[in-house]
Amino acid sequence: MEYNYYSYEKPEGKIIVQKLPKWFIEVKFEGNELEGNITLHSQNDYDEIYGSNAKLEITWEKKHKNTFYYGKEVQKSIELYNAIGFVITKKKNTWLLSHEFVSWFGQRTKMMRKRYYREKCVHGIFYCDITERLINIHYNVIDKHYENFKPFIVKSLSTIVCHE
Repeated sequence: MEYNYYSYEKPEGKIIVQKLPKWFIEVKFEGNELEGNITLHSQNDYDEIYGSNAKLEITWEKKHKNTFYYGKEVQKSIELYNAIGFVITKKKNTWLLSHEFVSWFGQRTKMMRKRYYREKCVHGIFYCDITERLINIHYNVIDKHYENFKPFIVKSLSTIVCHE
């Protein structure tokens, strides 16, 4: 039995993460089952300026099947994070249940109040044909702690349930 995870459920958004690392707690939820976002932070703070040493954001939005092109949305997400300074280092395609799932890894140096922070990220994106939602999962982790978080983050990405 694994004690490093718990099952996180948000019935209002119809999102379940079956194996979320246990140190993440919900900070904010906005929206409904068609469109919204959830923000979770780790319980340990890196320092008083940066805040939590790991942050997770799950966002979803309704996209109609007929006017939607998955490859374009994946490229748009990569370009968005490139625009804010993330350099994409690795991209991988897999399957999540019956959905095509693209995840990519990146890193950047961020300046906050005259301090520089190196952070790494893991981003996953998939489209659910049943609920017609585009779901983005984004983890930011301070570089110093990334290797400790990585196996837990990668495992939790593959346990997201978007419909029953």
